Amino acid sequence: MEQLVYVSRSVRGVNSAIGMSDILAEARPNNARDGITGCLTAIDGRFVQVVEGQADKLDDLINRLVRDERHTELRVLERRTVSERAFPQWDMLSPVLVTAEIDDLRSLLRDDSGGRLDDFIGPLQTALARQSEVLHETRTLSESHRPQASNDDEAERTA
Repeated sequence: MEQLVYVSRSVRGVNSAIGMSDILAEARPNNARDGITGCLTAIDGRFVQVVEGQADKLDDLINRLVRDERHTELRVLERRTVSERAFPQWDMLSPVLVTAEIDDLRSLLRDDSGGRLDDFIGPLQTALARQSEVLHETRTLSESHRPQASNDDEAERTA
């Protein structure tokens, strides 16, 4: 299995949630079919994406992305063989980034060397972990404030 990070320049404004949601809606079924997982974000008019999967499937993905008119200047910064996935349960996710994560990624994008794969994975995994924690807390709060069924309601449902 391989993992890679690429950057590209957005042709249209996709930093919005709507633009990203359109891209994700298209990418998810393709990635699920091809066994590709990863994380996509857009910062300052540039896409940053980490993807992982079998080498031939990543080659096919890069070939599709090069032809995608939503972006230009696609550049693979690093590609490597890995033993396990960094984003195993996500066919494609776009995390909400906080200022510190945005600053970290901006710094990597400004760096002429382009940054290493691990440098990009760290802020993205941090954002995903934070989102998962918030989602879990929201669900827990929601469940704890759900009205309890009365004995009469329970009797009606089981009858």
